Amino acid sequence: MKQRSVKLRSVKLRSVRKSDLEIIRDWRNSQDGREFSTQFTLLNMKNQRKWFIEISKEESLRKMFVITVKGGNPIGVCGLINIDKENKSADVAIILGEKNQRGKHFGSESLKLLVNYGFKKLKLHRIGAEIFEYNKRSVNLFEKLNFKLEATMRDRLWREGKWWDVYLYSILSDDVNQL
Repeated sequence: MKQRSVKLRSVKLRSVRKSDLEIIRDWRNSQDGREFSTQFTLLNMKNQRKWFIEISKEESLRKMFVITVKGGNPIGVCGLINIDKENKSADVAIILGEKNQRGKHFGSESLKLLVNYGFKKLKLHRIGAEIFEYNKRSVNLFEKLNFKLEATMRDRLWREGKWWDVYLYSILSDDVNQL
């Protein structure tokens, strides 16, 4: 697989490597990783290796990256998933796995890089995101980057003994100049 790498001020997105699989599994299996994911079961290394094989294929409908900061230290993972080439659309997936790196604008920089990659390199027209009602930090991030609320799926998610809405956000290629 050809190595991809994109950089903004303080973060860099690089291709996922086999050596990243264990830390990505740990991020996704953490309590807060699962809190903001639709995943209900814990992942094991067999799941991770299968996922890695899938994202490594040139024709994969997922383009995944590890988010790194100065020195190359991985702090998260992000990507474009559900890529629909005919309709020129995809969805965003992003996890800042290292808690001590949150609140430092690395999420917004990573999302900007990812959106620019999707629109410029993949020639997408629309990039969407599903955000859980209680994830106020993500709502603020996506709105700050000019994603628009398209719809609310009422009582779509059952967590912590109650129903939560799921918000559908998107940004169009016409909006990318505003990032």
